[in-house]
Amino acid sequence: MLNIRTLNPGIAAALLSLIITSQAFGRGSQVGHDDPWNPEHIDQLPLNVRNAVTHMCGGMPRAAHYFATYLDNSRIIRLHFEHLHCDHGGGFCNSAGCLHQEYLSTGSQYRLIKSYYGRGND
Repeated sequence: MLNIRTLNPGIAAALLSLIITSQAFGRGSQVGHDDPWNPEHIDQLPLNVRNAVTHMCGGMPRAAHYFATYLDNSRIIRLHFEHLHCDHGGGFCNSAGCLHQEYLSTGSQYRLIKSYYGRGND
């Protein structure tokens, strides 16, 4: 076992710096490894919204980061189906754009209030 008290102060400082730097790099390398088509983006939705998306997808959906956006302190959830991937296809886009849906919080659940086709940048 290495006793840091018996080391030269310069060597002890260098070792301590090396340990802290390697720990910082170790933690930093864990960030940003999120799969771009991640089922966790669906899992984080409220249960009834998640169930609706899963039903529409016909299987296990995976979504990109901006599939769900939250407005008005999370009272409104906007879903952008151009950022959704379904194993069984999906067909959520056409010449008018891609399907978007808005859900409004009604207390314990969210209800669908708007469904439309639009550009991907709204």
